[in-house]
Amino acid sequence: MRALLAAAAAVLTQALQPTVLVTDGLAPCGLDRLVERGAKVVEPDGSLRDALSSADAVIVRSATTLTAQLIAEAPSLRCIGRAGVGLDNIDLVEAAKRSIPVVTSAGASTRAVSELCMAHLLQCARGLIQGDRATQSGAFKAFKGQAASSAHELGGKRLGILGFGRIAREIAWLCVAFGMDVAAFSPSLDADEAYESGVLFADSPQSLFARSTHVVLSCPLNEGTRNLVDRNLIELMPSEECGRHLVNVARGGVAVEADIAACLAEGSLQSYATDVFAEEPCVDSPLFGMNGFSATPHIGAATREAQDAVSLMVVDRVMDELAGD
Repeated sequence: MRALLAAAAAVLTQALQPTVLVTDGLAPCGLDRLVERGAKVVEPDGSLRDALSSADAVIVRSATTLTAQLIAEAPSLRCIGRAGVGLDNIDLVEAAKRSIPVVTSAGASTRAVSELCMAHLLQCARGLIQGDRATQSGAFKAFKGQAASSAHELGGKRLGILGFGRIAREIAWLCVAFGMDVAAFSPSLDADEAYESGVLFADSPQSLFARSTHVVLSCPLNEGTRNLVDRNLIELMPSEECGRHLVNVARGGVAVEADIAACLAEGSLQSYATDVFAEEPCVDSPLFGMNGFSATPHIGAATREAQDAVSLMVVDRVMDELAGD
């Protein structure tokens, strides 16, 4: 009898154990947390459609796109988790149609992305990558002389931030600490909130670019922002001694890469530093090799601290949804 009861209990436990599909990996602490909270963790072994067919929840990063068809054909799916903040790779309309909650790890990578943005701003100002290459190739004195006439300080320069979410606010705080004059535009931002946040209010993307020598893109990719930053906006930026500089830590699709390449070639934009591309992974681009261009391979959240925080947050939110909490 005891053996039968134990076997029945095991079957019941297995039936109640939610299956969580992890498509793009999580930090070890996140995988451990899933097991601790009673999940059966699986990874795709073959097609994503097949893996989703028996999943109660799925956790993705930017490498996986959950289309409307994939979501519609996942009969057991009860929650979608995004390890990160961007939702442009998830069909939110289909998820809403199925009443499937979509949770993120918003806030967990704020510091990591903001610090990378500062590194890109400093690269634009000081040419750190070019200086490293020059030093190692024997051009120590030549680059030192060039830097003295072309590099500039961030302090006192006018920065515009397109977007004003968690990451943009952190970037603003860091740039104010550098002595920059910071303004921001977001459809959800008003003058009072901007004042309370310690930044100037811009009432449109055009007015933001028109007053800024440096612009940081930190907005979501949606129909309102796709291909928003083009030649027309860039040419509104003031022509000052420090030049015009653009940093993208949003999504590649926010900027028209062909226009940016043309502006760099013509000298109407002095630098473009980006962590994101319209197509990823990016293995070829007209921007590659251009003077003033520098890039990182979408590593904004790629720190040990951020990866642990992102993984734990999204796991807890997914498991809370599955538990009905």
